Amino acid sequence: MSDKKISPILTHHKTNSLQEKHVQIAGTNDFGDRSDIIATNKMPKQSTKVTTTQRITFATKEKIKLLAYFIDGTNDKQKLAFNDTVELLADLYVKNNLNDRQRELFKDMLEEKESNL
Repeated sequence: MSDKKISPILTHHKTNSLQEKHVQIAGTNDFGDRSDIIATNKMPKQSTKVTTTQRITFATKEKIKLLAYFIDGTNDKQKLAFNDTVELLADLYVKNNLNDRQRELFKDMLEEKESNL
């Protein structure tokens, strides 16, 4: 065998091509009064807090949005959130399609579920 040294085909450059840059962020030592910022934050309503993520198809979401325009008692200029629209549809269904006994049972079951949360 020959005494030649085997050289690698690929050569790695061990130097870093990134340049080091020092950055100063303004306002990091600002510990002034922040009460005006805290006062402007809105607290979400407890009843509308989202607890789960549901997978809803685009077509279903659009159907529910379009139904909002045909519901009595809603203004077509008024924008309802998706959850508000579903809640309104559920309330209308309970009001119009359930008899008195079923409606009372539904309300009792709903109150029981809400009290367990």
